[in-house]
Amino acid sequence: MKRVALLLALSCAQTAWTPSAAAAPAKADVEKAAVRLASVLDGVLRNCPTSFAKIGTNLKACVGTGGTVENVRMKLMAELQNDLYGVWRSRDEQRSVFNWLKTPAGFVYVRLQPDPDGRAQTLVYVDTPPSSAPAPAAAPAPVTTPTPSAAGAATQIGGMTLTRPTPAPAPAPAAAPAPAATPTPAAPAATPPAAASAAAPLPYTRLLELLPKRMNGQDVRAVQNRLIALTQPSSGGRGDGYFGPVTAATVRAFQAANGLNVTGRVDRETWDLLFSAAAKPLKASNIR
Repeated sequence: MKRVALLLALSCAQTAWTPSAAAAPAKADVEKAAVRLASVLDGVLRNCPTSFAKIGTNLKACVGTGGTVENVRMKLMAELQNDLYGVWRSRDEQRSVFNWLKTPAGFVYVRLQPDPDGRAQTLVYVDTPPSSAPAPAAAPAPVTTPTPSAAGAATQIGGMTLTRPTPAPAPAPAAAPAPAATPTPAAPAATPPAAASAAAPLPYTRLLELLPKRMNGQDVRAVQNRLIALTQPSSGGRGDGYFGPVTAATVRAFQAANGLNVTGRVDRETWDLLFSAAAKPLKASNIR
């Protein structure tokens, strides 16, 4: 059952591809990305498991490596953080995680999961999903997911429903943290401070920042989910709850877009504005 769940999550995660690129990566680009990942991880280029035959595209490549999924993710963050699209995401409680890696031809999809064949501890799956073509400049195309949503009212991204401002927002699925996933309707600029933090799923309790030993917790996850919802175009998914370099870079981009001191740290002022209706969106291209 675990193998079936991982394969289903892999298939669904590929459907949620959103980063735009000037040109769709070809097989050679996927293979170069796999070679790069194998080099960073001291891994082995190998055939993908036979159970992946109907998963993804015929361009896919796989790398086997040692270490747990979390250890491999942390190593890639340390070595390739400038070329990753954003925070890592998971749809199966972190048994597997996925992200996108920048190549000269555009982003390729990268997923880490336990090796279903048992030949390595972790399998690195690299592919370019069918929907990797550039999204329209005005707004990303709606993402297909197993959970239906009202036409024109909401966009499903993984386990969350991102609802555009309407008089009657569509309800979020039970599995998603509704307050973080559903942006609140725009409010006048004169919104008082007391109302500014009303959308926060939990109260502010501490300064969040990048430390040698990564901070983690529900408050970090809430910040990541809110930043994902405000990023244009949104890459979907949910935060992993660990405050790493990409999260800090995304906080800096949010602070710059909203006229705050650019520190990469989430203090009380940043927290209140982030979870307020007055929060301005940030561009994915400004996350550095």
